[in-house]
Order: sequence, then C-alpha cells, then structure tokens
Amino acid sequence: MLKKKWWIFATATVVIAAASYFAFGRKASAVNTTVKVRKGNFRNVVSSPGELQAENTTYISAPSDLQSNDIYEEIKIQDMIPEGTIVKEGDYVATLDPAVVSKKISDFQTQLMTAQTTLSQTALDTALTLREARTNMQNLEFQAEQKKLAVELSKFEPKATIRQAEIDYEKSHRDIAEAESNYKIKVRQAEAKMQQAQTNLNRFQNIINDLESLRSRFRLMANKQGLLVYIPDRMTNGKKKAGSVVRSWDPRVAMVPDLSSMMSKTYINEVDISKIKKEQPVNMSLDAFPDVKLAGKIVSVASIGENRPGSNAKVFEVQIKLDKVDTILRPGMTTSNNILVNETPNQLIIPLEAVFAEKEISFVYLRDGNSVIKQEVKLGKANDEEVIVAKGIKEGDEIYLSEPVSSKEKAVKRL
Repeated sequence: MLKKKWWIFATATVVIAAASYFAFGRKASAVNTTVKVRKGNFRNVVSSPGELQAENTTYISAPSDLQSNDIYEEIKIQDMIPEGTIVKEGDYVATLDPAVVSKKISDFQTQLMTAQTTLSQTALDTALTLREARTNMQNLEFQAEQKKLAVELSKFEPKATIRQAEIDYEKSHRDIAEAESNYKIKVRQAEAKMQQAQTNLNRFQNIINDLESLRSRFRLMANKQGLLVYIPDRMTNGKKKAGSVVRSWDPRVAMVPDLSSMMSKTYINEVDISKIKKEQPVNMSLDAFPDVKLAGKIVSVASIGENRPGSNAKVFEVQIKLDKVDTILRPGMTTSNNILVNETPNQLIIPLEAVFAEKEISFVYLRDGNSVIKQEVKLGKANDEEVIVAKGIKEGDEIYLSEPVSSKEKAVKRL
C-alpha cells in the first residue's frame, strides 16, 4: 500500500515539474531572447500574393457569329474533355447544345414554306393579270380593224357619218396605245412582286443556311497544341465545364496557355502602389512548392484602382513577368511576390519587433553585461520585418525581442 502511494507521489511530482517548465521556463526563455544588431543591405520590399497565368493564351470559343445570327440565349456545354488534357491542333475539345439553334432553324423553315407559297401564289396572280391584259389588247386590235372597215364602208355616206367613223377609228388606236402602256406597267409590277417574293424566300433560305452552318460548328476543336485549361465563369465564380453555359458576349469555353512565358498577376493596395514601378525586380515562391524560388520583373502597373471581392480598399493590378519558366508551373497557381522597391547598402538593421515606443520616443532594450538599458534610437526606413537604425546602437549590440519585465519601469536613455 505504501509502495503504491509512493509511485503516485512521484508521478505527481514529475507532472508538476513538467507543467512548471512549460508555463514558466519557456516564458522566461522567450523574455530573454536577444538578437545582434547587424550591418548589411536594407531591402525595402512590398509583399503581395499573386496568381500565375500565361503571357499568351489561345482561347477555344463558341462560333464567333452567334450575335450575327441573332443568338443571344445561353448555350449549354454538353460535353468537354478533362482539364489538364494535352491536346493537339484539331483534337476534339467540347460539344455545345444545338437546341437553341435547332429551334430557330425550325421557326425559319416554317417561314420559308410560307414564303414559297407566297411566291407560287404571286406567280399565278401575275400570270392571270398579264394574260387578261394581253387578251384586252387583242380585243382592242380586233375592234380597231372593225373601225377601219367601218371608215372604208362609209365613204358613200353623209360627211357626218364618215367623220364619226373616222373618230371611232382614231379612238380605237388611242385605246390600243393606252392598253399597251398599261400592259408594260403591269409587267413591271409583276416583276417587282415576283422579285420581292423571291427575295423574301432567299432571305429565309440564307438564314437557314447560316444557322445550319453555325450548328455544324458546335463541335469545338483545339486550335493549338498544348495543355487544356478550364476558364473562370464570372457568373458562377466557378469554372466553365460540362453543364456550364456560354453566352454570345462571352463565347470562350476553354483555353490553351503558352507555358513558355508566364506572368504573375497581383494586386497592390493604394498605400503601397506609389512605390511600385516598371522594371522593379521581384522574388517569388510558389505556395504549392515553397522550395521553388522564382524571379521576375514588373512589366505593367494599372493606373486606375478597382475594388476586389471581400475588400473595400482600392487595389491596383500589377503584372510580373517571370525570368525563367519551370516545368511544374501551371496557370492558376498562387505565388508569394516580394517586390524590391529599393536597396540601401551598409545600414544598421534590427527586427521591427525589437522596437518599442514611449511618448513618441522609440527605444530598444539593450543588453549591457548583466543589466538592461532602455536605449533611445533614431529610426530610418522600414519594411514589413526590419527597420534601419540611424543612431543609438552599433553593430554587434545585443537587443531584446520582447520587453524584459525587470526593466519595464526604467527611464529611457536619451540620445
């Protein structure tokens, strides 16, 4: 029984000792952590996440003549090969649903049949009208012959009778001339009606031919050899794939990026954008492969800011071109970009976390043998991690990264 109690007591002692170490030992160690003031090149760096994209990209799109064929409805992607497939020029990529175009073809075929009927009816009507006009002219010519005979037979009649016969004969000639003139007008009217009916028929036939040609191009092929990549769908915040839709104002279905030249697109906030210039060097790493280090330079800086989702602040688009391309790079990979704004040589540099402030006085906790001095410092340029010290300490001095509790109430040693 006593032996059992002894083991319980020993175990409890070990647990308490371990807890004390983690609770107090580590804290003391953290408090006493120091770094040495170093001299070196101070790099003013702006850090920003980015996304890889190809500098040149070929898009595989729905036919470009959707709008010219009055197709404004959404068109569904029936089928698409998997993303990441290596395609050759002419390889099958996707199929679009032809339902919208097929319906339009059906509607215009109905109108085409109506136009064909109208053309046939117009041909019959004009044929009847012109035949009646020709018959009328023949009758008038026959009547003129009769009037001519009447004039010849009336030569022994009284002068008044002769004159009446002559008047009737002259009138018959005028009637024939008028009938011939009317016939020519009716012929031109008939030709115009037939031309209009034929034009209407041709218009519907051409529309149907164009729609059938459009429908035949709903089977999309690769226009370049490369890696097939799905493109973002701005309407769904996803990617276009089988089941998604394309629209006449955005007919792109997929893309084949040129992986021989890559860019990283990033957005810089309005506070830092004034520091960013073309040709500035950039060091970057891949979030997916942290050990892979890349380099590039800025090739474009947007002059107009924009609002990005999830932020109310204005940001500016910046394009960074990579100096070299690695085989593991793919569009859409995220990058960590460190833009070198400027570099100042031969400077005293300390971590930002080692700087403290009291009533607008900046100071550090300087180790002086076994004691600590609250030493005022004059600071220069700073980046996200380090700051230049212009005055107050020297190279090799040891300073604390956290505030020593025992020296907190000490007075600051002024410069």
